[in-house]
Amino acid sequence: MELRREGPDDAEFLKQLFYAVRSPEFCAAGWPEEQMRDFLAMQERMQWTHYDRTYKRLERWIAEKNGRPIGRLYLATEPDALRVVEISIMPEDRGRGLGSALLRGVLEQASAAGLDVVLSVDRGNPAENLYRRMGFETVRDEGMKTGMRWSGSPLR
Repeated sequence: MELRREGPDDAEFLKQLFYAVRSPEFCAAGWPEEQMRDFLAMQERMQWTHYDRTYKRLERWIAEKNGRPIGRLYLATEPDALRVVEISIMPEDRGRGLGSALLRGVLEQASAAGLDVVLSVDRGNPAENLYRRMGFETVRDEGMKTGMRWSGSPLR
């Protein structure tokens, strides 16, 4: 797997990724496909606006496997920590250790810079178990999310 900077040519892949990651949440609602696509397109635009307004030092990376985009990694540097804003992997590429590899790279980068790593994870997201295995600890309840922090603990 390789990382490269996100570029304008990635717009279609990013739409597909957003849809693939978020659509299962809305399938149970029984919305017609067109209505769900329109709603998720609006949600994607809102997310972009939120990220641009919230994270002044946001790095946008595309993860590729064999030259094919499979996910994205967004990182923001804060005064005392490196924030994982988002890790998303296409559903068909999950379960192969790719998310772990991305996160391990982030932890190595933060460790080399003397920074902690912080993130927020949706409650019930299976990734929370991965974060705990890699040494993250819960630091706050954020309502529907859990705030977590890694402070240079050994990688497992």
